[in-house]
Amino acid sequence: ERKDRMSLEQRETKGKKMDKNYDVIVVGAGHAGVEAALASARMGLKTALFTIYLDSIAMMSCNPSVGGPGKSHLVSELGMLGGEMARHIDNYNLQLKNLNHTKGLASRITRAQADKYWYRVKMREIVETEENLYLVQGIVNNLIVEDGSVKGVIDNLGVEYSAKAVVLCTGTFLKGQFIMGDVKYSAGRQGEPSSDELPDNLIKYGFELDRYQTATPPRVDKKSIDFSKMEELKGEDKPRYFSYETEKEYNQTLPTWLTFTTEKTIETGKEMLKYSPIVTGVVSTKGPRHCPSLDRKIMNFPEKTNHQIFLEQESVESNEIYINGFTTAMPPFAQEAMLKTIAGLENAKIVRYGYAVEYDFIPAYQLNLTLETKVVKGLYTAGTINGTSGYEEAACQGFIAGVNAARKILGKKEIIIERSEGYIGVLIDDIINKKTPEPYRVLPSRAEYRLTLRQDNIFIRLLEKSKEIGLLNSEKLKELENVRNEIETEIERLKGITVYPTKETNEKLERIGKEFNIKNGSEDISTKSANNPVSAFEFLARKEISYDNLSEFVETVDLSPLAKEQVEINAKYNVFIEREKAQIEKFEKLEKMEIPENIDYEKIQGLSNIAISGLMYGNPATIGQASRISGVTYNDIALLIAVIKENHK
Repeated sequence: ERKDRMSLEQRETKGKKMDKNYDVIVVGAGHAGVEAALASARMGLKTALFTIYLDSIAMMSCNPSVGGPGKSHLVSELGMLGGEMARHIDNYNLQLKNLNHTKGLASRITRAQADKYWYRVKMREIVETEENLYLVQGIVNNLIVEDGSVKGVIDNLGVEYSAKAVVLCTGTFLKGQFIMGDVKYSAGRQGEPSSDELPDNLIKYGFELDRYQTATPPRVDKKSIDFSKMEELKGEDKPRYFSYETEKEYNQTLPTWLTFTTEKTIETGKEMLKYSPIVTGVVSTKGPRHCPSLDRKIMNFPEKTNHQIFLEQESVESNEIYINGFTTAMPPFAQEAMLKTIAGLENAKIVRYGYAVEYDFIPAYQLNLTLETKVVKGLYTAGTINGTSGYEEAACQGFIAGVNAARKILGKKEIIIERSEGYIGVLIDDIINKKTPEPYRVLPSRAEYRLTLRQDNIFIRLLEKSKEIGLLNSEKLKELENVRNEIETEIERLKGITVYPTKETNEKLERIGKEFNIKNGSEDISTKSANNPVSAFEFLARKEISYDNLSEFVETVDLSPLAKEQVEINAKYNVFIEREKAQIEKFEKLEKMEIPENIDYEKIQGLSNIAISGLMYGNPATIGQASRISGVTYNDIALLIAVIKENHK
């Protein structure tokens, strides 16, 4: 009887354990975690997504916005590869705005003001209804590691969950500390507990951790603002969307508002600086340099008085207004005193005070380009835990980590986006191979090939990668492949047609040129005449010629809007695009030159000590990676190439 009872208990226990067996476990349900979990589940793997609070899935803790310089490209690339953020922000925004369209092709971007409430609620709905994806509310305190490989996780209740791969997307929660003025206490962000045991256990497994901080502005009640003293800024009703899957005739254009700090703001701020946690030393870690607090603006630019302040509504379901440009963790009385000096905010009522968060992160040199850690096999990290800032950066890393964790389990080759293929490649390569003294964010200036990595041609440059991953709608993939073929065919056709410099051609050019110059406000309405025969493709490079009016000179075809745009761009920027293409091809030979795993850098004569240290520490797989390690010079790379070639001989 006892044996039968024990057998029954064993079967019940085994059943319970089986319920906690997963292929992939994702820890953290922010923007990185959501993308990682969705990618893994959609690839057919049983996936668990752990979150401290179910109500905080895809929470926008700081500015409820998506896009902007560099980030705009990231989101569209993510959408092309099959991620969720691109189509989600297209659906749940308050406004979309096209920016920098006068600054050239490489600078064109889209920025969205998200509906913070609906973005979060609808993302949870997507996660909850996804087949193969299971939500778990709990705090992960430890990993299960055997023979250098991750086998699962243990939560704060001591419950064990097994997995073939684990993706850590812990955001600002590792030993997070909330800071406002001289108040400092343990919290991942205001009101939520931090994860204090997991970082200690990560150190035990051999990881090196460091510490960063970030901050957020106060939110105020919309009813207490005088908008008559501000400039109203609306979005586009027909913007460029982030996702190729989005089909909307109209996008809402809820306004944001612009105002400025005043001399009184800076004067008051200087008086209050003595209470700033940056000055008192309560905050001693580095924050995001490209999103400085008002405290730092006053300290670094004391003579500047008119800093831009953007007021952005957080949701149609809320009266909370985000004060963009007013980031601070000063005490409440200081925040109120400074806020009331700004035009339109004299009577503003703060509903949430600004604060800072300090947190542990894992410097990303401990990762492979697949985002699997070098320290523990099967363990991936993505997002803020890798030392980055931004929802967009986090989402892209989460997606790549989730895809690669799944592909490794499935026995497929893992995905790496090259620097020449996308901003995602620039992001991941940078955080692994370059040291930054503050949380990393993507910027256009970080990409070498900005003309190639435009937002308008993402569907061309990432089409093959997207097909390989297999998460984008197959019909959409086929449609985009047809557009790519349409572009190539039309460019070749135009190259085979000649436009001659006849009297009729020049008369048409003069008329079209005059209309073009007047429309663009040019004082000089003269047009350069055609003097030599050229191909229709070269003729399209003229500034006054579009694909539409090219039909006055040669026969054109009925192209799709996407194809027409790309044919025009390729014609007008052909010289620069071809030049950059040659640079990419030349560099790729070095980029892909593999460094032997057993190479002994200390035995290579002529390498500087700084280079040896950096190469041994970074352990680059290719010459391209080695060239981006801090302290490694062109001379060091030349020596390294010579040694590798000699070894091959």
